[in-house]
Amino acid sequence: MSNRAIQNLFFCFSDQLKKTQQPLKNLKAIDALTHCRTPAMGASYYRCQSNHAEVEQLHSCRHRSCYVCAHKQRLEWIEKQKARLLNVPHFHVVFTLPHEYLPVWRYNEALFARILFKASQETLQQLLAQQRHGGVIPGILMALHTWGRQLTLHPHTHCLVTAGGLDANNDWKALGNYLVPSAVIRSVYRGKLQSFIKAAFDEGELILPPTLSVAQFWAMYQGLYKKHWCVRIEERYAHGKGVVLYLARYCKGGPVDPRQLKQMNADTVTMSYLDHRDKRIKQQQLKPMDFITRLLQHVPPTGLHTIRYYGLYAPASKLRYQRSRQQCGTVEQMPSASRVDRLTMVIYCQTCGVPVQLRRRWWPRRSKGNSINREAQSVRVSSFVQQGDEPHLAAVFYNTS
Repeated sequence: MSNRAIQNLFFCFSDQLKKTQQPLKNLKAIDALTHCRTPAMGASYYRCQSNHAEVEQLHSCRHRSCYVCAHKQRLEWIEKQKARLLNVPHFHVVFTLPHEYLPVWRYNEALFARILFKASQETLQQLLAQQRHGGVIPGILMALHTWGRQLTLHPHTHCLVTAGGLDANNDWKALGNYLVPSAVIRSVYRGKLQSFIKAAFDEGELILPPTLSVAQFWAMYQGLYKKHWCVRIEERYAHGKGVVLYLARYCKGGPVDPRQLKQMNADTVTMSYLDHRDKRIKQQQLKPMDFITRLLQHVPPTGLHTIRYYGLYAPASKLRYQRSRQQCGTVEQMPSASRVDRLTMVIYCQTCGVPVQLRRRWWPRRSKGNSINREAQSVRVSSFVQQGDEPHLAAVFYNTS
């Protein structure tokens, strides 16, 4: 399946999407994913010094949920993290939001995301600062994921934590093969998350869904103290590179790799996924609009940073980080010029093969509300990447619409 399979799906079901009510963040995502690298986004024109035929380069949407645009951003992010990570063992910790809160999450995505980040961060830093658990300041890289293997709503944070940190004397201290007891970390995390949710409700920041009364909310809130909370501490890794590569697949470009889509037609989308319970590859079939709905619920709120750095990795801890780096080194040094060049797109003349220079740019006129003028869609429709990339798929959709 092509990398543009998801884009094709949005393009072919754009009429149905227009009839649904969507939040603004979803409307922006639909617009971007549907028209990425099409004439509706505009184009840049390049020409070599010999004035041969112009080379047209259609503009990208650069939306963070667009898989087509994410490849270069993903590679750049991986290179930066390999130069950032200290050359020490790391732990991988996963904090999960109880599913009882999912109806409330849908109405408070940005607020709940901040609470989830804060509870995860403070739990790790508070426990590791205690002498019985090491008494250190660790480096923490944290990423927010909101999906499960089948694209269901499953908010959780992935935390990459150094197996050690700076002690009170600013010397590096290793933690050994264990981070903290799982029962302790679950208890502290539960208390912090619950307290932050209660504070948000008391301050009037929390919006309850229409189907949930205040009494029902507090009953659910109290009942969660009696349930088992999911905090998973994976085995210690010799370095953090493996977890960074895992996070890079999802922190850029949305939750679905187009290679997971095994078959698409007007009635069903067949998607493969890894079942974490038995580690087997399975498939599920969804109606196209159901698949799109599941995909859109994972579009991050506008302005929300889904990757954050704490402790030694925080931007405000430069002095501590430099001291740790002097003692431990990093996984890799800054990428060389040749590796940076490979991440940079170079456009060549189709006639003589030499690199070309930008001559002019063109953007379609935008209507009120910063939405793309749909008249631009009628310009050179036959050159749309969706149809040129998978003509058989486009034909199936258009014949059934």
